[in-house]
Amino acid sequence: MSAHPTHKPILFLLDREFEDGQLPGQRFFCRHSLLLEGALSSIDGLDAQLDVRRIGFARPRQEVIAEIGGHDQSLPKLVLPQGVRSVQGSGTHADREVISGAEPILAALNGLLGIPVAHP
Repeated sequence: MSAHPTHKPILFLLDREFEDGQLPGQRFFCRHSLLLEGALSSIDGLDAQLDVRRIGFARPRQEVIAEIGGHDQSLPKLVLPQGVRSVQGSGTHADREVISGAEPILAALNGLLGIPVAHP
């Protein structure tokens, strides 16, 4: 799989900290997004190869809906450039493959950008 040089994959993450209106008075983080935040900060140049968008917890998540439709707003998500495919794909929207979940996203980034894989 290879990305078009002018179109970066979009990585949607939840904000690093957020509140859930259903559980007032508490602050949270998403463990799945946090794993990807760790990769972004630890793997040289990874953040520059992606269009990283941090999204608030509240729904509807309009920025996500604009890119992949409203059927699944759970995060994290990786939206590949048009025509780029990955075996980790979990769906498509407007000829753009979408990958859901931290582990599949990391595997896809290994195939797309050559990032290291987690040690078994």
